[in-house]
Formats: sequence, C-alpha cells, structure tokens
Amino acid sequence: MTTILIVDDSRVARLSLRRLVLKLVPDAEIIEAASADEAAAAVDGVSVDRALIDFNMPGRNGLELAEQLAAEHAEIRMAMVTANIQDAVAGRAEALGMSFIAKPPREEDMQGFLLGAGQGAA
Repeated sequence: MTTILIVDDSRVARLSLRRLVLKLVPDAEIIEAASADEAAAAVDGVSVDRALIDFNMPGRNGLELAEQLAAEHAEIRMAMVTANIQDAVAGRAEALGMSFIAKPPREEDMQGFLLGAGQGAA
C-alpha cells in the first residue's frame, strides 16, 4: 500500500488534494497535516512513500519541512504543491530533489508524481 503525506494549512486544499490522490491511487493511505511541525510528528516512525507539501504555512515553511524529511526519511519522494512560483522557491525545491506542482494541481501533473518512478519525476 502507498502512504502519502499531504501538508497544507488550508483544509480545503488538503481535501482537494486528498480527492485527487484517491482518484489516482484508490488504495492509498493518506496522512494529513496542517503544519510542518504536525507533519514531522505524524511521520515519526511511519514509512511514507510520497509527500505533497505546500510552501506557505504558519511557522516553518514547506521547504524547511522538506529539508527535515529529506534528512530523516530519505526514501520519501516529495513535491512542492504551491501557488508560490518564485524562482528562489523552485530552485530550493529542485536542489532538494523535489517535484514542483503548481496550484491548482492538474491531474496529469499529480499522476506523473504519484505514479512515476524516481525522485523529482513529475
């Protein structure tokens, strides 16, 4: 079974991502978090395959969370799912090996990330 972490401070965005993930990966186990700290606690001791992470969140941003996840859970493939398409954000995400999916996410982009092979595939 595939376990997918969805991190976004917007409940509506999390629900939308959940719906799209389950459309593409119907048997996925989904862990949701509203902040970087909540996400880090939720995956402690859990094997996660994919992470969909928003950039703008209260407290630590999505890149700070991604750095922690990369250090502690190297096996997780991560995607930055954000409307913040600044070159600096995209560059840092790319340096971490993350995929970059613009909001609102298109099904084709999500499919490439969720079902594609290898880090950074989108």
